[in-house]
Amino acid sequence: MRIAVIGAGVAGLSAAYDLARAGHAVTVYEAAREAGGLASGFRDERWEWPLERFYHHLFETDTAIQQLVREIGFADRLFFRRPVTAQWWRGQSYALDGVLPVLRFPALPFLDRLRFGLVAAYLKYGTKNWRRLERTTAAEWTARWAGPRVYREIWRPLLEGKFGPYADEVNMAWLWARLRARSFRLGYFVGGFQAFCDALLERVRQLGATVHLETPIAALARHDDGTWGVTPGAPGMAAQDFEPEAVTGSRAV
Repeated sequence: MRIAVIGAGVAGLSAAYDLARAGHAVTVYEAAREAGGLASGFRDERWEWPLERFYHHLFETDTAIQQLVREIGFADRLFFRRPVTAQWWRGQSYALDGVLPVLRFPALPFLDRLRFGLVAAYLKYGTKNWRRLERTTAAEWTARWAGPRVYREIWRPLLEGKFGPYADEVNMAWLWARLRARSFRLGYFVGGFQAFCDALLERVRQLGATVHLETPIAALARHDDGTWGVTPGAPGMAAQDFEPEAVTGSRAV
């Protein structure tokens, strides 16, 4: 089957990798100059590694992507380190990566520190019912159960730091999943995530897929016979037709 993948981020390249391994004829289109999407990086000529445009890491529990890393022969470039989890408060950094540091955090009265610890333990170890948590937002749930002070000093800054103006819309099931999956050690790649994306791109090409970088899609059209016409926006590239239901990518949905 002839399949088009629009977007060479990690999801798009992973889909192209699986499809190419299954014997399909895969064509990947990416508007940017490099693969990686949100995991891509940029680099100054004086730097040894690229810097991610958006911060990324792996958990030790992220077994699926670690399996992919091994399959493409990149496992020796993956390493794990234990970072310090801290909160900036009144001009000073306070560690929050253990029971004792949390109990010493001066921004909260002792009972609030205890409440914060109990809520975090409940989310990580005490419940698997994420469907119930889907009914509310992280902001509403943490303010109610951890208390307004804990929410204001800890949870609110974390949500705003990651989601900015969308902090109030984050589903509580997302926060539960982050805490439950989180490992004490975090994984990174030698050369940054851009190096991993480049290696995955090269493996996709080795499997016979065609990858067009700097190639935005100008138009998608579904023909009467059910096939899809994909028109690249790059100069000199002709439109191509693909099998019914064989165009994948967030921009195609």
